[in-house]
Amino acid sequence: SGPPWANKFFLPDIATNREQVPPAVITHNFGEVPHGTLCVQKFTITNIYDVPVQITDVRKSCTCLDYIPMTKTLQPNETAEFTVTMNAGKFVGHNAQTFYVTFGPKYVSTAAIRVQATSRTDVTLTPGSIAFGTVPQGSKASQAVTVKYSGRTRDWKLTEAVPPQGPFEVKFAEVSRGGPLRGGAEYAVEVSLKPTAAPGPLSEQISIKTSDPSHPTVQIAVSGTIAAPIELSPNKVRFDGVPVGQSVTQRVLVRAAKPFKILGVDGAADGVSVDLPAASAPLQVQFVTVKFDPKQPGAVSPVLKLRTDLDGSTVSLPVEAEAIAK
Repeated sequence: SGPPWANKFFLPDIATNREQVPPAVITHNFGEVPHGTLCVQKFTITNIYDVPVQITDVRKSCTCLDYIPMTKTLQPNETAEFTVTMNAGKFVGHNAQTFYVTFGPKYVSTAAIRVQATSRTDVTLTPGSIAFGTVPQGSKASQAVTVKYSGRTRDWKLTEAVPPQGPFEVKFAEVSRGGPLRGGAEYAVEVSLKPTAAPGPLSEQISIKTSDPSHPTVQIAVSGTIAAPIELSPNKVRFDGVPVGQSVTQRVLVRAAKPFKILGVDGAADGVSVDLPAASAPLQVQFVTVKFDPKQPGAVSPVLKLRTDLDGSTVSLPVEAEAIAK
């Protein structure tokens, strides 16, 4: 029966070369990593078929494996990221394990992803990654990990932090050294979030160079979510084909990191208006109602601006509305 066709979804060039035969297994080698490291790999999945697909089940061959669930349904030609992790704190030496990722629902196939790593005992990372959790936008946050070297090289060092891709600052300092008779060294690595970080999920690897040419870098996974001060759901309102003289409404949820008041709305025009919540007390979650009551046919696209008492910040809500003759 040959390899599962779902393996094709994971090939990096599948969008431009769809006739490839799927490999028997998708592989990723994390190489040699410090004991304790949380190894992270992001795969891009591409739906090359003309029916929607989604991940219906994930099985894994080891408790050292985990993944970030992909809840999205992929439309034809759409892509999404599927992130898997392997915890090198749960084993010593070489380990190869498998994820079984089942796609459906119309046509069913199970992809096999084999990941491997070698967990070194002479270097350890504690904790094995940096997880900031949810951080309000604009605030500072920093976390530290300990890198410990217990091998035989007397002058083993962390030498420099590679400038990170994401909105981080990385600093490290030597905490202790084993002395002239025994090797060993301990470093504290501090990762700080810049207050300029944009809202959304974070998932990066930071690298620190070492003096050991056979293992030139230590990699640390950094994850978290920067929460916008104010979020709208949905963040855009659409009214299609509304007959002149009729009115339609849509509720929009407004959520903030802390309780707030909505002071007013600017930008209402062309039959688009907003009803603000009646509550005068500050709340963390509120609803506004956007109304479209067209007087003449045509399309309008005002951008509403909600003013709040959160440091005077405003949040924009684009509206696309189309009116048709009765």
